[in-house]
Amino acid sequence: MTETQLPPLILKDWRGTRNTLQKYAQMIGAIREKMNKPHPHWWHISLRVSERGFTTTPMPKDKNTPGQTFEIILDLKNHHLIIESNFREVKRIKLTGQSLCALCEETCSLLTDIGIVLPIDKEKFADGKSGKYDENAATDYWTALKEINRITNKFRSELSGERSPVQLWSHHFDLSMSWFSGRLISDKDPNDPDSSKEQMTFGFSTGDDTITDAYFYITAYPVPDGLHNLQSSEDARWNTDGFQGGVMMYDAFANSENPEEKLLNYFRTFQKAGAELMR
Repeated sequence: MTETQLPPLILKDWRGTRNTLQKYAQMIGAIREKMNKPHPHWWHISLRVSERGFTTTPMPKDKNTPGQTFEIILDLKNHHLIIESNFREVKRIKLTGQSLCALCEETCSLLTDIGIVLPIDKEKFADGKSGKYDENAATDYWTALKEINRITNKFRSELSGERSPVQLWSHHFDLSMSWFSGRLISDKDPNDPDSSKEQMTFGFSTGDDTITDAYFYITAYPVPDGLHNLQSSEDARWNTDGFQGGVMMYDAFANSENPEEKLLNYFRTFQKAGAELMR
């Protein structure tokens, strides 16, 4: 059962900090993409949630020094970008809302100091405008995200078959996992795993232009006939503006008597119905 006091996540109150964090996450995601081998479904560009924040997970230093790895962490407990390796001392950069360009330059400089050359195009991170970084807002988000990550991993553990990791996608700044039914889509190239596998995705978004506050979502690819008729609870609805899928607002989760069970039931109900309709 959830014991953490879940904070409100009203996007207008922390949009500046959210946007800054998203830019920072996009930068370290780009590093992860370049330093790892490609993976189907683009799992090599997503980040993971750790006990401190978002992490690239350990990555190889280069091809010439097997066994040497480094990891970049956006530490949302202590508000630092941290570079940890198994061959040099820890490096830290305080997160203050500095521009993406400034953070990228300092990160690359520290990595160069420990012998890591990044094959990234720094022009993609040339935004020189300082952002907002409210430590309290970042902490509230982190408090909620840790709990959502834990519950989503619990849901993931209940499923059989192929499943993705629970991962943070920096392009939309959402946390999600995907479940694959094991069936191929008849009119797709079976050799293309990104488009040929029938699947459902279960996620959490901080809000966007379509849904302006934090929400949970469930999508299916392809959407089976009848899924839009599912009414899993009074707090859930079927969304058609921007994407097709089930939506439950974060507030309904955070303010419920048992947030863990509410989210699990929401995910479980849609997954069971989706799996039956996909047969």
